[in-house]
Amino acid sequence: MAALRRAFHVPHAILRSQSRIPSAFSLRTYFQCSPEQKKQYDDEGFLVARNFLSKEETDLIREALETDKTLTENEIVLNDDAKGQTKLALWSNPGDGTLGMLTRSRRVVGTMETLLGGSIVHYHSKTLLKHPKAGGVWNWHQDYGYWYKDFFLTPDMATFFLAIDAQSKALDNGPLMLLKGSNKLGRVDHWTKGDQQGADLERVELARQRYEEHTVDLNPGDAVFFSALTLHASPGNHSPNRRMAFASCFTREDNIQYKDPYIPCFECPVVEDDMILGSRNADGSPKLTDDADKQMLHPDEGVERARKDDQN
Repeated sequence: MAALRRAFHVPHAILRSQSRIPSAFSLRTYFQCSPEQKKQYDDEGFLVARNFLSKEETDLIREALETDKTLTENEIVLNDDAKGQTKLALWSNPGDGTLGMLTRSRRVVGTMETLLGGSIVHYHSKTLLKHPKAGGVWNWHQDYGYWYKDFFLTPDMATFFLAIDAQSKALDNGPLMLLKGSNKLGRVDHWTKGDQQGADLERVELARQRYEEHTVDLNPGDAVFFSALTLHASPGNHSPNRRMAFASCFTREDNIQYKDPYIPCFECPVVEDDMILGSRNADGSPKLTDDADKQMLHPDEGVERARKDDQN
């Protein structure tokens, strides 16, 4: 089995206990997953968390994504089968920067541990960018359609998806769509479509007849947690508006790759929720990390690996 990575330095100051006295940053209530929300996730395959980040936090994350040169220098361009493009940058180590503080925050890690039923590790984080009028369809797929072929034995995995820009059907900028309850299907075979994988079309059409198709209209700072078995997609961006999102993907600690971990899993030590804002530099800017610290996936390998082999 592949080894779990522990490469990043965790400053003692940010490993705070739950019983500590709240700092000046923590005068607000942060998201916690309730038993009712856990049941909704189990039944429907996803959970929407409105106002998951404050405006101040969202603005800081947006600035980090827009100013971090390692993300543009390692941008992976995936062509769909309709001549559109979607772009992403992907990294393994959450690290100690502002983006890492979001990924490792108690509200993210705690929710993932509740939803997945145990201790979790970080698989990867990524930007998801659709430029104005650039198309960029994401085919109907399950994340486990990819990750099964990346040698994860079980689908005990999930994604935290954060809207950086508003996205909606009305805006026509490529919003996230999910089939409610499709996590009950089990793993569906996936095949290459463009530079992506797509779920078996016959089964997708049958699933769309059985399960409600839900377009998630999101404002900046809204989040979605969804199962690796939930069928989801997004149309192209045909609007004059950008659609940027951030995602962190997790797996149960007992479910890391059994071979070929080209995207290695990393431990994800939890930090308090106020550390998102607490990570700012003295001038108020986000703390950035370099590509070696992040362990970025190289764009060429990203395209090659996204295509996979056409095998069940």
